[in-house]
Amino acid sequence: MDAVKLKASEYANLIGVSLNTVKNRIRAGVVPGERGEDGIWYVLIPREEYEFLTQKNEERTKTELNISSNLEKLKSGFEGSLIATYLEMLMQKDRQKEELFHELSSLYTLLAVKEKEIELIKKAAEEREEQKVLIEQLKKELREKEKEISKLENRLKEKELELAQKDVETQRLLLEKEKEISSLKLELDYCRKQKD
Repeated sequence: MDAVKLKASEYANLIGVSLNTVKNRIRAGVVPGERGEDGIWYVLIPREEYEFLTQKNEERTKTELNISSNLEKLKSGFEGSLIATYLEMLMQKDRQKEELFHELSSLYTLLAVKEKEIELIKKAAEEREEQKVLIEQLKKELREKEKEISKLENRLKEKELELAQKDVETQRLLLEKEKEISSLKLELDYCRKQKD
């Protein structure tokens, strides 16, 4: 895209609004631009738009010059001078009114953007609160699970101890049975010897 970088003040003159209005529109994201490192505000617009605005500005300047020329002609007589002065005052008042309207419009746009930002910040804060609550719930559940695990570990140790005791008892019984078998074998051997 072929773009033109203008000082915000030049752009303001080009479209017939105040510098403040342009700055507010940049802040609101309505007009693409930024504050440069030199502290000056700049606007970046497509070349076609720049050419269109330049042409409109030239037409407006010609119209204003034509009106001024006609007013100057009117000023030649006393009555014409009064009418010309009155018309100039009306035109100036209209320009000021239009300028104020543009500035007010840009301020409303900026306000809407700021309200949206506040809404997003509030939403993010609410989500953080919800996450905190969720984290606390998870921590509580984790503590409960840790208690359950601890109980299960204790029961497991008890079962292991019981199994170890049963194993010892089984070993003892096996030893006794082996002694009995051994004793019986000796008796059997003795009996056989006696028989022979």
